[in-house]
Amino acid sequence: MWKSKRCWIYYCSIFLLVIASCKTQKVQNVTKNESPVHKLEFTTFNVPKATFTFAQRQNSMNVNGTIRIRKDSIIVLSFQPLLGVEVGRASITQHSLTIVDRLNKRYFKADLDSLRKETGVDINYHAFQAIFTNALFVYNNPERVSFSAFEEVQVGERSLLQINKSGIIQEFNVNEERRVLSGKMFMNNDPFSIEWNYQNFTSLENGYFLPHLIKITVSDGKKQHGMNVSYNKVELDKKLNFHFPVPASYTQVTLEEMLKMLQ
Repeated sequence: MWKSKRCWIYYCSIFLLVIASCKTQKVQNVTKNESPVHKLEFTTFNVPKATFTFAQRQNSMNVNGTIRIRKDSIIVLSFQPLLGVEVGRASITQHSLTIVDRLNKRYFKADLDSLRKETGVDINYHAFQAIFTNALFVYNNPERVSFSAFEEVQVGERSLLQINKSGIIQEFNVNEERRVLSGKMFMNNDPFSIEWNYQNFTSLENGYFLPHLIKITVSDGKKQHGMNVSYNKVELDKKLNFHFPVPASYTQVTLEEMLKMLQ
């Protein structure tokens, strides 16, 4: 049973490490809009019960867990497939990535600059924070953005927003209330892409309508990896513990070693 649960690390690593890219056509009929951006305000964001559904060939696997975010600081994902027992944990900060495999007592840790130089993969903290909290964002720009930063095309009651920043293309679909319904990131002349779609919008205690289901698809041009993230409950501005210890007895491995052992 535990062996079948090891896949969480592989799929989590794919999700954390893939950056999107594909070819796109130039958007026509561009307009600029200064409408305010729908954005959730919080100091901490907590999902005490989340369900991660990973697609594995023709099968799928559900893993329970938690998501904790301290705004603009750290994201901690905990994976607990059975009776609240944590089998793994991952954290992203603005400077580092850590993945802990408690089943095999090993871990991977790297600062993002080194990881970028070694693998060419550019992990961006603010992108992940925005995806988890249904926010509009510009890659590599931590500042609050307005609709005027994007090229916009009206499609019925919805709008397609697009921006090309340093070769990274982003697209967002927003409704008439300026809520983000879906997003996509890719690069010209590169087969990789990542897409996310929001569903099950539910009102929080502060009245903000937040999606409680995120459907994420990562493609390398040949294969697709899917992960759905379902929120059972969302808590804002709670006092949370973000302590992330790695036991001294655990063995540090490279990312390649961790993925190779799990495939």
